[in-house]
Formats: sequence, structure tokens, C-alpha cells
Amino acid sequence: MFLILCFSGNPIFTHMGYSNTLLVGYTILFLVYILFFIDIQTLKKISGILTGLIALIFIIVFFQRIILGAVAYKGVMAYIIKILLSLCTILYYRYEKIDFIDTYVKTLAFLAVVSIPFWILNQFGFYGLEIGKSLRIKSLILYTSYNFIPNSNSIRNSGMFWEPGAFAGYLILALVFIALKNKKFQIGPYGKEILLIFLGLLTSQSTTGYVLIMIIIIIHSMQTYRLGKIVIVPFIVFVISLAYSNLNFMKEKIETQLADTAEMDENDISPGRFGAWKMDWQYIKSQPLTGNGWHESTRYRFHPQVKDIKIGHGNGMSNIIAIWGIPFFLFWLLWVYRFSFQVSRSFVTASSAVFIIILLLQGEQFLNTPVFLSFFFLPYIYVNILSTRSKVHIITSFFKS
Repeated sequence: MFLILCFSGNPIFTHMGYSNTLLVGYTILFLVYILFFIDIQTLKKISGILTGLIALIFIIVFFQRIILGAVAYKGVMAYIIKILLSLCTILYYRYEKIDFIDTYVKTLAFLAVVSIPFWILNQFGFYGLEIGKSLRIKSLILYTSYNFIPNSNSIRNSGMFWEPGAFAGYLILALVFIALKNKKFQIGPYGKEILLIFLGLLTSQSTTGYVLIMIIIIIHSMQTYRLGKIVIVPFIVFVISLAYSNLNFMKEKIETQLADTAEMDENDISPGRFGAWKMDWQYIKSQPLTGNGWHESTRYRFHPQVKDIKIGHGNGMSNIIAIWGIPFFLFWLLWVYRFSFQVSRSFVTASSAVFIIILLLQGEQFLNTPVFLSFFFLPYIYVNILSTRSKVHIITSFFKS
């Protein structure tokens, strides 16, 4: 689990000159292992979705080449390799009878508690291995150290990922997984893990993370307390409103981005969540079925000035739809719901999980990571729902692939 998370956003794995070679080499070795050690029946069961997924990608790329005239083949291959890495991980977990959800939750709880002393140290200095040409971040492997940002009074906790918002996203996904295991948004047997995850979320100071914590608390209250809809939920909404008004990094950030988006015209570019949606909507309308591809000349053909600016695209959902088209995204979303329902056996819990994951995508490029691409294959692990929880010790789980 640790390694697939590293390939999903640890800068020492993803932001270095050797990153592509490392990804390809690791995936090939993992694939060879799978072909030699995983029984053929398991491979047959999951080959259908893999074949369909690869076929869908090739069809989309074919039409992108015909309609738009260019395709970033390296980008497409990198995406397929990430899909294969997620497939290998799922097959390995199924073969070893390891509970993917349980291992994910415990690994994120471990990373959260490990991050705290590094985060405290980061308040006093900027330590770690150099990350490419970046002057903002350094890596301590299990923690990404941030340089002080102008006009900021504190350093946010980014865990081992590329930024605090990414760390918050993976922590929120752990809370969603806990809800699926419990059939409802309840604590269940994961009290210790939830405490550590909340600690990581609070220190991340992520706007998206804070908003989603509030939504999860509301859903928890509605599912847990008999008077939740009448008494508790209105009280929580009041507390949330109070917190929003007093947390400047939330209120100011959201209102500034909304104001900037309102003033944008079709020629403007924006790295913000809302601005990126407005910018990407032109591309989605232009190519709703097959997308605009990864190639810079097609992906940003309405904004050629992007080639001279590193905009740092801020909306993972609009970006992936703009690249691959609406059908591809809906296909992935269908598998997210299928997995969520198979685990929770609850329409309300599964739908709430999908809703939270959709909101999660508004912040980061999660759909370009092996962890989120795993949703294509996770239903095949939980097709018969594991009868007993994995008894793998947390340290063993941490070092499992």
C-alpha cells in the first residue's frame, strides 16, 4: 500500500528526473510477478474490465487523432501504466486475501501520525532532499517539507504528498472507506484511526478537506441520531457557518476564487478550482465525447498562452473530463458507485461516498493517480465481500505492495 501511495503523489517518486523510469520499471516487475504467481482464474475474472478499459482509451485516442490532429502518446502510455499498476496491486491483494480498505485506512493513519513531528519541525526550518528544480518543497520520504510561503504565518501539513490539499484528499478517502466498511458514516472499530486521520486533516489546513469534514459530520449525524435532522444537523450547520466566518484561510480563499471566476472571460486562464471549471467548460463543450487529449496543442488550443505559463491546474474533475471526455469519467464514476455499494450494501451510504469523492476531485488531480484508478478494479476484490476483516498487523500492511 505504501508504494502505490508513493506513486500516487510522493514527490521523491513522482517529481524527479527518474520518476517515469521508476514507474515503468516497478510496474513491469510487478506485472511479471503477477503473471507468474497469480492463478489464471483470477486473471480471467478481471480481464474483462481491463480489456474494456484499454479498448475505450484506444477508441478515444483514435478519435482525438482524427478530429484534433495530435495525440500525446507518452502521456497516454503513462496513464495506461498507472492503470496496470493499480490492477497489479488489486490482484495481489485479492491473491493474498488482504483487505484493501483496512490496509489503506491503517496506512493513512500511520502516515498522519508520522507527519506530525516532521510538521512541527517544518515550522522552524526547511529540510530534506532537493525535489528537481523546486524551491518550495524538499522530501524527507515520509514527509514533504515546505518552504515558508510569502504572506503566510504558518506551514501546512502535506504528509508525504506534493501539497497539503493532496494529503487531505487521501485522508478524506480513508474516512469514506471507513464509512463503507461500517455500512454507515460511523466510527465503528476505527476509533484510533479516525482520531489520527482528523489530526492530519486539521494540520493540513486544506479548504477542501475542512469542507468535506463538515459534510461527513452532517451525514454522520443524520445516519446516527434519531433527532439528527431536526436538532443536531441545524446546530452543526450553525457551527460550520461560525467556523467559516472565522477561518480566514477558508473564507478568503473561496470568496477570492469566486470573485476572480466571475470576472473571467473566455480568453482568461485560471489555476483555481472555480476558474478552472469555467476555463475547461469550453473544451468540454467542444469535445464532450472524446475529450481534448493530453497534447498541449489540443488540450489548451483555446488558450495558447498556457505554453508560456505553468498554471498548476486546480480542478481534477474538469481537467480529466476535458482530457478524456464525459463518457470516460462516467464510466469511472459507475465503478466507484458499484464498489461503494458492494462494500456498504447501502444506497444512501454508497451515494454519499460518491458525492464526497466527486467533491474531492474539485481540488486535486487525483484521477491521474494509481490509487484513484484502482476504483476500476476494486469491485472485483469485494464482489463477494470479505467474510472476515484482514488480521494483518499495521506494520506488515504498511510494507505490503
